[in-house]
Amino acid sequence: MIAVLAGAVLGPFTAVYAVGPVAAVLFLPLLAVQLGVTLGLGVVPGSFTIPDKVTAGLTAGLLSLYFLLLMHTTLWNKLEAYFCNTPWLRHTGELQAVEGTRKYATRCPFTGHRPTMRCPSCEARVHDSAFHKSDRLVAWFVGETVLRWDAAKLCTDAGEGNVKRARQRLDQCLDFRGNTLFASVSACCVGCATWQRCFNLLPRMSLSLAMTSLFFVFVPWAFASFLSGGSSTSGQSIGGGGAKAIHVTCDVLGVLFAQAALVVQVHAVLRANEFLAKYRPMVPSLKPLFQPPKWRLVQHIMHAPWEQAI
Repeated sequence: MIAVLAGAVLGPFTAVYAVGPVAAVLFLPLLAVQLGVTLGLGVVPGSFTIPDKVTAGLTAGLLSLYFLLLMHTTLWNKLEAYFCNTPWLRHTGELQAVEGTRKYATRCPFTGHRPTMRCPSCEARVHDSAFHKSDRLVAWFVGETVLRWDAAKLCTDAGEGNVKRARQRLDQCLDFRGNTLFASVSACCVGCATWQRCFNLLPRMSLSLAMTSLFFVFVPWAFASFLSGGSSTSGQSIGGGGAKAIHVTCDVLGVLFAQAALVVQVHAVLRANEFLAKYRPMVPSLKPLFQPPKWRLVQHIMHAPWEQAI
């Protein structure tokens, strides 16, 4: 519950942190139109006027694009299938040793170099250049979550055999964490970092932004009588300038959160596609949706200046 409230308050700021400062620039034109219409024509609390129609249209359009993009990548193309099956483990070249059922490769599946690190999520041995260092703000007082509950469950189910090994693996899975507010991931290989960020943390962030957008849009109508100064069951209402301020604020925040949801989801798709295109030469089973564009604006959307390159 606290994470949901924090997302409602910090939503646009966390979106800017995840996507980069260019996200704030993308928000400005539509917000300028929204403010111009809302303040220029004026709102009437409790009445559905032209500014409210503009707000409803903008929000509906942005959220429709968001949900279409979400469905396109989850139901039709199923991009996550390239990650949850960890195909890079099947393209590791010659084997160095076998311990139990685990195979250890002599080269990194992403770079071809000799491995120097081990991923705590998929246990792939990778080179340092293909290892994602822990992001900032993973261990925060709100939003921290375990990312591989599925692997942790498998460890508990397989614990009847090698108990010591199962316990070690369970600790690794529980220590592999992320933060839903900032889409930050702890240390792992680039494959798992992209997987968890683009198909776990960022979609959860964008969905919370979309739901918060709908909440703000419906507030003026859910409490129309209270805001308009009419009678209410408690005998109290706002009315006047305070009601107009709340109405305008809700309209602006509704459009702002809808924009943030769409931008975050676009960012997730672009980053996942960039990974698929970048590492396809080493992992042939990876298939990008399209060749990543080289435009500077797209590069700024994909990479925040304070974020690690995956």
